[in-house]
Amino acid sequence: MSSASDSETEWESRYEIHDVPDDARFSECEDGWADDERDEVATVNIPVNQQEGEQCDQFESYTNIHGTSGTDQEGTNYRGLKSMDIVGKEFVSEAEAESFFIEYARVMGFGVRRHNKRWNTKGTLIGRIWVCSRQGFRQKKFLEREDQKREARPITRTGCGVEFRVAIKDDTSLWVCTHFNGNHNHNLTPPHHVHYIRSHQRLSEAYIAAASSLNAVGVRPSQIHEYIVERSGGYMDVGYLRKDVQNRLNYEKRRQLQESDAEACLSYLEGKRSVDPAFYYDFTINEHNRLGDLFWCDGGARADYALFGDVLAFDATYRTNAYRKPFVVLLGINHHRRSIVFGFALLSDETEHTYTWLLQTFLLAMEGKQPKTVITDGDKAMRNAISNKFLEAHHRLCCWHLGRNAQANVNKDFTADFQRCMLRPYTEEQFEVKWKEIVQRHNVESHEWVMKMYREKAMWAEAYLRGKFFGGMRSTQRSEGLNAYLNHYVNIKLRLIAFVKQMDRLIDRQREVEGKDDYDSKEVRPVLITHMKPFEAAATEAYTRAMFRLVRDQILQEGMLIAVEVASEDNSKSFRVKKWKVSEDECRVHIQGTWDTVSCTCLMMETVGIPCSHLFAVMKVENLEVIPRCMILPQWKKEAKVGVTSKVQERCSQYYMSVEARMGSLHAACRTLQRFAAQSSQAYELAITEIHKVSMQLEAMSCKTAKDKPKRHMGRRFEVQDPVIVLTKGCRKKQKMGPLQQRKCRRCGNGGHTVRMCKTHLHRPGDEIDCPTQSSQFMADNTVLLQRRRSAIGKTADECNKINAYDHHYSQPSNNSHAASSNSWYPRFGMSTDNDSIDDTMMQGLIPQYGLPNASTSTFASNYANIWGHNRI
Repeated sequence: MSSASDSETEWESRYEIHDVPDDARFSECEDGWADDERDEVATVNIPVNQQEGEQCDQFESYTNIHGTSGTDQEGTNYRGLKSMDIVGKEFVSEAEAESFFIEYARVMGFGVRRHNKRWNTKGTLIGRIWVCSRQGFRQKKFLEREDQKREARPITRTGCGVEFRVAIKDDTSLWVCTHFNGNHNHNLTPPHHVHYIRSHQRLSEAYIAAASSLNAVGVRPSQIHEYIVERSGGYMDVGYLRKDVQNRLNYEKRRQLQESDAEACLSYLEGKRSVDPAFYYDFTINEHNRLGDLFWCDGGARADYALFGDVLAFDATYRTNAYRKPFVVLLGINHHRRSIVFGFALLSDETEHTYTWLLQTFLLAMEGKQPKTVITDGDKAMRNAISNKFLEAHHRLCCWHLGRNAQANVNKDFTADFQRCMLRPYTEEQFEVKWKEIVQRHNVESHEWVMKMYREKAMWAEAYLRGKFFGGMRSTQRSEGLNAYLNHYVNIKLRLIAFVKQMDRLIDRQREVEGKDDYDSKEVRPVLITHMKPFEAAATEAYTRAMFRLVRDQILQEGMLIAVEVASEDNSKSFRVKKWKVSEDECRVHIQGTWDTVSCTCLMMETVGIPCSHLFAVMKVENLEVIPRCMILPQWKKEAKVGVTSKVQERCSQYYMSVEARMGSLHAACRTLQRFAAQSSQAYELAITEIHKVSMQLEAMSCKTAKDKPKRHMGRRFEVQDPVIVLTKGCRKKQKMGPLQQRKCRRCGNGGHTVRMCKTHLHRPGDEIDCPTQSSQFMADNTVLLQRRRSAIGKTADECNKINAYDHHYSQPSNNSHAASSNSWYPRFGMSTDNDSIDDTMMQGLIPQYGLPNASTSTFASNYANIWGHNRI
């Protein structure tokens, strides 16, 4: 090859031109398809109320999009093309040539596969070949596999010779078709089956963006495909299958993990911290350099904890991600008395050390502020970690978990009485009396679980928890739908980066619900319905809407109470409040100063944080018209978060919409434009001109943004490997405790090798007999074996089989020609014998009979076989 031009000349000289025969068409019609099928497809989606000219325009727009008429937007009739029309056709680029042949193949009804490429000596691509998808044959070695476990894939190759070649034109950048062969040796695919061909199943970028956005918010791929089918008008008009959507979504997820899952997750968290200085995260690495524990919380959560971080509830759950690691959500309450997330954690295990790290990291993120009360499910590791880190916090066990455990450990009847005793606001003395009655009624005085619960009564009984602020929370919120709430966002197939992003969406949804509550509290005023409208109106102005409902219930209960002053001093007053016609329940209210501080023996103000009905009864006696300021906690006010909204979140809100979401939104908006622009030629010209103009402007903006964007290092930043992925099927395997047992040799008893690699001599000491000849050695070996067989008489079958196995191993390595056959003379014991005699006649059933016709005098072993056959012992 002297030059590139000579190479091109030699290559192009082998091209031939073939006409497409008429019998290669799908049918005998002029355009290759049946008239009734063509008419049926052509009339789809044509409005009947349009005029004749409008129907033609609508049909043209329909066929331009879906190609059912075999004509593209430039007016090319693919079904009418001959080889002489294709050979010599010029294309601007290789991609344009490929698009032309793919569209031709789609219209004609066959698939396309990329074939060979050709470069010149300078490494420049100068030629390209595309062939029919049925070109060639499957290799013979794949058709004759004997180890085939699965059913072989169906054969699709028929040796079709259809070929489309292009080469770059001399002295130009154009590509020209140099050879085209359209002669198929198989039937072509009808139009309504073309979308099943693999090469024509292509998803557009707009559809990919829309599918990614829908999948990110929890829509399943099957539902996404049905949605796209509904928008497109049918399965034929989509152009791909449901499996293609699933494959492309999986590809997009893998593309995001360019380095590793752990690296991508940590880089994402680092990026959030660079945008929001209040964002906090921390992680650990185990001994295998894999990501161990991970904790993170956003800036808004840290601000919320600074205001409402008096109550903390957390629990661990599995099956939330691909690693099946314990997932912990740290919960609290906000000024609307809703549960709000303070932080998330993925833990390596559920040990005391891990929970201690979690609480220590939580304190660092929340700048050392400890909660007043903590609610958990009673896990021992959690309890020990809380007692070590939250020294001043009151630990409460989840009432939902306790109720479930009571039913599992005792019975259903006991559970109802247990829950009543657990949640009723008894005094400590009343609780002791009720508990004894319950235990005696159900006869569970000696029940282990009941005795354990009584020892821990200070952690679950309302009688011992009154006066400790819980904000009305009694559980870890798991019983109120936390797991169901998480299941809208996570599943067991999510990797780390996708899992963290879904948690961000969960936080965004909570912030949206909280914003709606703020709007309702500030802009909407409830109707006053109580008999103490001044107090009710004051509560409306002060409390949020959710807290107002609780206060209003206490105002309504005040109507049944009677308050009487019992003591009055210089700076304090005391009142006795009881229910009308009920003398047993009585509370004492104490007022200090001019309503500077108040207290009630029911302890509702200290436990829930709202004034009780007893306080409203005293306020009525004292002729007050407003609620004293000491009775309204700052965290229950409407203005609780005024001035503390994170400015970083406001600044970042404009970047919330992802690129995929923008593409999906633009695609939806452009469909309306396509519908109106395709109505007529004038509308089409106007739309296409404006689209080109806007595209040039956006391209200039994109180039400027890319030029100004600083380059950053894309290498690994943390050098952290991914955690071990746990299989989603079956239960988790428990880790074995203690050192691994070493495999030992069954011959010598030593470890580190098996019986095959054992170097111990094969015979026992004393069994070796020094024989000068081969015959004497043979007789000596078999004599030893027979003596051992005699000793086996009267033993069990297992003992005899052990002897046989021992003899088998001893006889294997012998170099004599009789070694292999001598061991076969002694079959394994099939049954035990009760005969204790050691008579030699018992060996007759153990030694096979070898007749003279089978004997041979060619070998020494055969001669001795004849001797043993006639002279049985």
